[in-house]
Amino acid sequence: MDDYTISLDPETEMVCTLYLFKDVQNSNELHKKVMDNKLSCCIIKAALIVDPLQVIVAANKAAISAKMTQLTTKTLYTEVLFNLSVSKNISRSLADFGIGNNDKNILIAIIHKECDGYSMSEILLNSIKGERVLISSLPQFTNFDLVKRRYKIGENELNISTLANSVISRISCKDFILLK
Repeated sequence: MDDYTISLDPETEMVCTLYLFKDVQNSNELHKKVMDNKLSCCIIKAALIVDPLQVIVAANKAAISAKMTQLTTKTLYTEVLFNLSVSKNISRSLADFGIGNNDKNILIAIIHKECDGYSMSEILLNSIKGERVLISSLPQFTNFDLVKRRYKIGENELNISTLANSVISRISCKDFILLK
């Protein structure tokens, strides 16, 4: 199965690898492992992701913040979840975008040096009880109405922009704008 790995800002010397899973049976176990630092990754509700670029932009912002030792949250991976949200409330961001006990469709993001990806991925992939699917099938798992509500995107805006562009713009500009 093809990996989806994108280089982040060259200053960070990091890449981000994404994996999509459906019908995950052990969401609460995975959540606990992440919370206990036994899994080093970001587990995201697939329902809130319109396009892989949405996660890459959030991961890139997190990697840059980590490089500059200016994380808003405690870890690189909670920073990704925080960056996905338009909220400045950390707890709300983590609850909205992080995995819940009943989430069956999840997107995994790993930020790593290019040479370290394989070993990190093997441990992670063996922990997930679900079916790995191609990243290109992500739209099948996206709840578009929920995305519009979460990002406060109206139909008028969608007449001049795509949903993905609107979401990515909000993530990119989060530090500079306040949404009503």
